[in-house]
Amino acid sequence: MRRRLLSWYDGAARPLPWRRDADPYRVWLAETMLQQTTVAAVLPRYEAFLRRFPDLRRLARSREPEVLRAWAGLGYYARARNLRAAARRLAARPRGALPRDFDSWLALPGVGRYTAAAVCSIAFGRPCAVLDGNVARVLCRLFARRGDPRPPAAQRRLQGLAQELLDPLRPGDWNQAVMELGETVCIPGAPRCPACPVRTSCAARGAGLQGRLPRLGRKAAPEALRLDCLWIERKGRVLLWRRGADEPVLKGHWGLPEARRLRTRAGPVLRQLRHAITRYRVTLSLRRGALLGPPPAQARWVPRPRLRDFLISSLWRKSVGD
Repeated sequence: MRRRLLSWYDGAARPLPWRRDADPYRVWLAETMLQQTTVAAVLPRYEAFLRRFPDLRRLARSREPEVLRAWAGLGYYARARNLRAAARRLAARPRGALPRDFDSWLALPGVGRYTAAAVCSIAFGRPCAVLDGNVARVLCRLFARRGDPRPPAAQRRLQGLAQELLDPLRPGDWNQAVMELGETVCIPGAPRCPACPVRTSCAARGAGLQGRLPRLGRKAAPEALRLDCLWIERKGRVLLWRRGADEPVLKGHWGLPEARRLRTRAGPVLRQLRHAITRYRVTLSLRRGALLGPPPAQARWVPRPRLRDFLISSLWRKSVGD
């Protein structure tokens, strides 16, 4: 099975830019961007990010707003903050050398077991198996695992299976081959079994269960969140508000102020839109407003041409018609 899957990967792997070499910085960046984000969304931003921050030292010397602007459109902005924080810690090591072992990567901000295993196996050839959603789906079908793969106990069992299957001579290629299989062939719902290089080893296919496994438990319903925001403009400058750490979404981001935060006089509705952020389904209503009194410390007047420098999230960019 290893030979068949690796042979398939050698010929069928997509020519993704982070596969051109095994540079650990680039592998780490790509795997961080790909968390909960599609390859199609990552591709243009990966190249642009590298043009702005081509190496670890450049990222470590950056300011957080620069990194967030380069990350714009990918969402889950804690990943960008953690990436920068980890880069600063790594740059302080002797000669800025990147670690080669799993535990050192796992100790960095924002680096979990998946990312640590991916970097160690792809960049350094270490025998560390990855486990993400694609790998879990492939394993559940190969071994006809009928339970929900997401609970911690199931994850531990699947991690053990992934480690057992790992090719010791080509661990990085093996990990990428299993993920590639899950993303392009062993897809959710209706797997493309005729194109699968390991279909004869698949227990789910043998039992006719390939379309019903894995059996996922019911996902929690998304939470509704309403934002009543204001467009307040004076002499070509727009009032923005820096969101606090207690906000449910976009913590620490500059955005349009919510009416509940300011003493204002609200005017007509300019725009209404819907947007999904993590587990929230956001309904945003934007009204023209007038500020009553001086702005608070969390607010700032920003010239209209510079709004893109401050409004990072696609929610705010949509709300201002960008």
